[in-house]
Amino acid sequence: MIDRSKISQALAKAIAYKQCGKQADAEAWARQLIELLECAAILSREA
Repeated sequence: MIDRSKISQALAKAIAYKQCGKQADAEAWARQLIELLECAAILSREA
């Protein structure tokens, strides 16, 4: 089951951190977003 509130939070934080120049934090939240969307296998480099 996909938790839409957690997806919204992860997306918002990824964008906010990216906009304020905190790349590492933005990337961490982007990874969390991918995991929440349950599509990490689709987006992996090995696919």
